[in-house]
Amino acid sequence: MKPLNAVANDLDAAPPPRFTEKLPVGLQITCWKVSADQLDLSIPAMENGLLLTFINYKGDLQIALGDSKDGFQQASPGLGLLAQATQPLLLRSFEPIQLSAVTLFISSDWIDMMLKTNPNFMKIEQALEGEGNIVTCRLGRRQLTLFAAITAYSHQHGSEHMGNLLEIQNHALCLLEHFLCSRHRNLAGVNASTGIDNEDDLSLIREVESYISEYYCSDTFTVDAILKKTYTSYHKLNFLFKSMHGMTISEYIRNKRIEKSREMIADNVKSISQIAYEIGYSSISNYILAFKKIYRITPGKYKKQMDNLA
Repeated sequence: MKPLNAVANDLDAAPPPRFTEKLPVGLQITCWKVSADQLDLSIPAMENGLLLTFINYKGDLQIALGDSKDGFQQASPGLGLLAQATQPLLLRSFEPIQLSAVTLFISSDWIDMMLKTNPNFMKIEQALEGEGNIVTCRLGRRQLTLFAAITAYSHQHGSEHMGNLLEIQNHALCLLEHFLCSRHRNLAGVNASTGIDNEDDLSLIREVESYISEYYCSDTFTVDAILKKTYTSYHKLNFLFKSMHGMTISEYIRNKRIEKSREMIADNVKSISQIAYEIGYSSISNYILAFKKIYRITPGKYKKQMDNLA
């Protein structure tokens, strides 16, 4: 596998992988740990197989598949990505970032021998058929522990090296099994499956939904308050809300507020400006634009329709 290209303090810097090993089971594993002010990484293409990449990071990260640098999408920490190995996987950040990445190259021969009859893999393989598709899954706490153990591995020699390598192989196979058993979705392709991939994330999303339902009309309610309460990054919550609801967390909050305002308009007790203020809008014009974006009609016209039906 070619070395990873990276932008660190020196634009020409290209730190080599932390290690590259051929596992006894036949998979090739490669690990990188990068700390950079900016990042423009390319995990290079290979022939006849799949590339399973696990990433975890602090900072901001976007990903894309293929030689074109168009179509970057926001990534999330603790993510597994599977794509055809014939196209490079691009990772980009314009901000300081600390990134760990582990890749498993799965050759076509290994797939034929080990995975072809696996029903979960057959579904994932169908999702990969579209050009530019990336199938993803979230890593839970146990998987992140295995990931951390792999990235902490140091290259050694002799019998101790072989013992460590077998342990790394066990960790890698556990991550592969988790990927095959988790619900999958397309990140860069079409026909995305939605949903949350593990219990930790599902519990988090339910906690956030409950918090939003209780406080979304408060004048002190902010997304930052949610992040502090849950100790979660904005990018992770956005990723989870897109997976579960098909929208960002800000769009979810907006929809909750506008739906509440529609009910208040139908009650015909308060004015439009009063309603806008009570659901958290300080600008009446912003409220009108948000209402029209969802219902294709202004709140004033909707009120008249309700009045005519009364």
